[in-house]
Amino acid sequence: MRKLLILSTLIILAGCSNNNIITHASGVFETEDVIISSKSMGEITSLDIKEGDILKKDNLIGQIDNMQLQLQKKNLENAIASAESRLVNIELQLAPIDEEVNKYKNEVVRFKRLVASDAANKKQLDDVTSAYNAALKKRDATYDTLTKGNTLILNEINGLKIQIAQIDDNIKKTLITSPMDGVVLTKYANAFEFAQMGKPLFKMADVSTLTLRAYVTGDILTQVKINDEAKIYADFGKNSTKEYTGKITWVSEKAEFTPKTIPTRDERSNLVYAVKIVVKNDGYLRKGMYGEVVFNNILAE
Repeated sequence: MRKLLILSTLIILAGCSNNNIITHASGVFETEDVIISSKSMGEITSLDIKEGDILKKDNLIGQIDNMQLQLQKKNLENAIASAESRLVNIELQLAPIDEEVNKYKNEVVRFKRLVASDAANKKQLDDVTSAYNAALKKRDATYDTLTKGNTLILNEINGLKIQIAQIDDNIKKTLITSPMDGVVLTKYANAFEFAQMGKPLFKMADVSTLTLRAYVTGDILTQVKINDEAKIYADFGKNSTKEYTGKITWVSEKAEFTPKTIPTRDERSNLVYAVKIVVKNDGYLRKGMYGEVVFNNILAE
């Protein structure tokens, strides 16, 4: 008897104007709104959107002035070119020393033959060998100096390239793009205004699906669960409704007083539970529209 009384009350709360279909809950369609804020600071040179525009993900829709960033990048590119000009060709620098090394190497071989044939003395061989060893040390020292010098310059160039990468990232942030597919709901800024980092530029929402936030009594709550399907009757006014199929994606664990925006009898103290039902939008559903719900599993009973 109690269950019948609660169900009867719910019928009155939700209404039964949809061609005499008994509904279990009612609510309002919502969207997941996203506020897009400025990622950079400067004058907005363009923001080519208006409320109601349909955007695709990554659409370029505006620009914040980045002239100073471009100039900083150019300055760093010039610094890289200057640093690269200081790099030395180690092989070319060592060429004269290598000739000297090869000359003394050949002399050592020649004097060894001469000493063996008593055509030269041991001291002459020792002198040539010493000269050869000195040339080798000179080559090693020169190679080490040139290599270290080039390494320092390359490190400097890499540091400049990192700075350019940072500037490129900042330049990219001056481009105003759409982060997702959706509709522009509200425009907060216009061209020629000054944008601070974090300043809201516009608000948008993905309206390919809408969420009906409906409210059910505890008695109904025990008969529904996440992923259950439901029939949704969207209210288009003048007794005009349209049927949709939805799926429950969230059920509140806490009771609350019936929201004033939900049509009910004058019984504001009734405790209800919020339920979110996702509905695929065919283009006619709008945020703020009312909808009524028939839970399929309860209907089957």
